[in-house]
Order: sequence, then structure tokens, then C-alpha cells
Amino acid sequence: MPGSSISISVVTAVRNMEATVGATVNSVVNQKRNNDQYIFIDGASTDKTLEIARSFKDKIDYFISEPDAGQYHAIAKGFAQASGDVFAWINADDILMPWTFSVVSEIFERFPQVDWITGTPSFLSENGQLTRVEFKPGAYPRRFIANGWFRSNLGGFLQQESMFWRRSLWEKVGGLNLSLSLAADFDLWMRFAQHADLVPVDVPLGAFRLQPGRQRSSVHELKYLSEVAMLCYEKEAPNRLWRILSEKGSTAASIARLLISEKHPIITFDSPARRWEMVSRRRSIARLSLDQILDRRLLKQRRRQ
Repeated sequence: MPGSSISISVVTAVRNMEATVGATVNSVVNQKRNNDQYIFIDGASTDKTLEIARSFKDKIDYFISEPDAGQYHAIAKGFAQASGDVFAWINADDILMPWTFSVVSEIFERFPQVDWITGTPSFLSENGQLTRVEFKPGAYPRRFIANGWFRSNLGGFLQQESMFWRRSLWEKVGGLNLSLSLAADFDLWMRFAQHADLVPVDVPLGAFRLQPGRQRSSVHELKYLSEVAMLCYEKEAPNRLWRILSEKGSTAASIARLLISEKHPIITFDSPARRWEMVSRRRSIARLSLDQILDRRLLKQRRRQ
């Protein structure tokens, strides 16, 4: 619906990301409409990040560069300036798809009962090529997310750069837990799930750039997993069979996801009706097809040879 009144606020928090920040900013400002807002929080970068960002300054609605207490504090600082109906953040090495703002605003306008959505998980190579889109959106049962079952070899982590949610949901849970240094997004999804379903949209909305050994998620993996374990410590555990399969390697964990299913809504485009529709049926929590799982296994075996 071209006349959607839903406004979107997107935050980027960054420090020293000169190699990729231009692509991130460009992916936002090239589609931002008059009622949308882009907030750029720089943590006193010492490389060319600021120079690159300032070249877009007339398209950025709130721009600040100053020392901060880390990524999540910077993101929270950004959302304190947000005026939109819908919130999201995009890290300075990831991108939004060119259609994301129009799709997101239309969906939140059309489905007032929906508070939280995610796109089909998608991935970039280090040089910015779109290299993988997951087979399909899986089911995201609320109790699975609330108990922290979407982690590592269980349900697989949820993709932050594909998430969009209403301001009201953010305010209901009180925003980010700033006592966490690496898993505050994981904690946020757990708390969102106490109040709202995560509804998948059957198109990519954002893409994650894979940079093994350089990203916080890989450099500080053990600390991240420690924070996740702490958050899940007193939560309900998944059934024993699922836990056993999750410890048998990535192929077994992926096949287990294919076997776990729940009735869950999904938003998909109805081409004859020319509009987004919501349908609900039993679907697995897997986001990979069996063929994709087996192909990955073959590639892994080839690398070992």
C-alpha cells in the first residue's frame, strides 16, 4: 500500500568499520521515505568511517560521534532518539534489501495484530556478494524463543538484521539489557517472545556479512555462548532426544529441525490478489531443505580432503 502511514526508525551503531559502512548506509538511505528515520551512532572512530558516513549526512536524520560504552549502549542511545512506529537496527557490515522499507511498512499497516517480524535469513560474502538465502522461513514457536531454544545447534540463532518490531513492543520489554556485552539481542528476543509471536515473512529483508575471525560474534564466541548459557540456565530445557541430536554435529542438528514442527503463521505474497497475506499451518522449525543440508555436508567433507 503506497500510502502506508507506518514510519520506520533504523539505527546503526559503529566504530572503525571503513571497509563496509558505506554499503550499510547506502542500503538504508537509498530507500528511506520522508516519514522514515535513520540514526547513525559512531563511537569516535579513528579510521575513515566518519568520512564515509559524513558523505551521506544530508540523508541521515540523527548523526553523532562520541565515545560510548560499547555497541549495545550505542544502539540504546540511538533508539532514545527514535520517532518511528517500527524499530530495527542494522550493523555496519550488514545490509537491508532494496525493498525492505516498503515491505515492512505495508505488512505492519495491513496486520495490526502483528508486533514482530523477520525475513528469510540471507548471507553475504566478505566482498558483499549475496551468497545464500535460506530455503524458507521456519516456524518460530513463542515458547521456543522465550526459553532460548533458538541457539547454536538447537533451533539455530535468529538473524538480528532481518528483525523489525513495533515501538510498543520495545517499550513493553524496556529495550536492551545493557548488563550484557554480547548477547543482548538474544535476550531481547527471549523477552519479546513473552508478549508476541515472531512472524516470518517469505522474502529476505536483511543480509548478514560473513567475516569469520573478524566479527565480534566469532572473535568473542566463547564469551557470547557463556552469556547465552547464563540466560537459559533457569529456563525450561528442550526434550532429551532433541538435546542428544544437537550434540551429534551440524547435520544431525539440522535434520532434527526438519522433524520438529508446530502450527505457525507466515506472511507471504499472494500474486493473484497482489497483496501480502497471512497463512497458518504446521511447518518445521528448519530453515534449510534436506537437499541444502546434504549439500553442506558434502562441501564440508570436500574441505577436509
